[in-house]
Amino acid sequence: MIKKIISVLLALMIILSISTVTTNVNAIILDNENGVEEFTQNTKPNLGNVQYSITEAPGTETNAGEEEKDQRVIDPNMPMVAITYDDGPSQYTTEILDVLRENNSVATFFVLGSRVYNNEDILNRMLEEGNQIGNHSYNHKDLTTISDEELYKQIKGTDDLIHIATGYTPSVMRPPYGSTNDGVNSKIPKPIINWSIDTLDWENRNTEVISNTILENVKDGDIILMHDLYDSTAEASKIVIPELVNRGYQLVTIDELFEYREVTLVEGEQYYRVYK
Repeated sequence: MIKKIISVLLALMIILSISTVTTNVNAIILDNENGVEEFTQNTKPNLGNVQYSITEAPGTETNAGEEEKDQRVIDPNMPMVAITYDDGPSQYTTEILDVLRENNSVATFFVLGSRVYNNEDILNRMLEEGNQIGNHSYNHKDLTTISDEELYKQIKGTDDLIHIATGYTPSVMRPPYGSTNDGVNSKIPKPIINWSIDTLDWENRNTEVISNTILENVKDGDIILMHDLYDSTAEASKIVIPELVNRGYQLVTIDELFEYREVTLVEGEQYYRVYK
């Protein structure tokens, strides 16, 4: 119990210290009208006196992702793709989780630390149903524009918040906007996961366009980028996920994709796909 209290206090100190950098509460509390991809690019206010309240989720003594669940069988010789969702959780994430579960499929969710609080149940459900959680920074700042100290806080603070909520620490990282460089890569203590299919769902907000972008371009080993912030993305997921399964694709997590293709993920290295 004492160790848990210390962990909570440490995470709180890390996140509160982020308030000393130039960011705005509106850039981290993402609304459905202005998703993070466009909103944070045009905003440079001051976080000021944001108050944080961190509570420990019940049942975090064990990794929720290790709890007993229905076993999926992955055939490394069959086609597989990894669908990924950035910037959540949001009110639409549960709809996506529903369709994944209905199709015995999983995805990887690159979560913002600022969205962990009040979404602990969703995060635990992700893990319980076999999905993977990745680190997407605390408040979606371009990592190439910040100091080494803030970079550390963005990653470590998010790891700590996710761990407090679920008992799980992300093994992979996706930089906001996919923006990185050699200097940043050398300071990220995780494999860096990019993508091979970008739906641009944050821009088009169009279910048909999102679905067609995936279904007309998907190949074995692709990593697909979407954002679980929009109704249009949730609706597209309801089309794409069963159709990919119908076509014979196995929908797997990032870790599963690389493990079953016998590729060892290395921290600080960037990955876009795993083609045979």
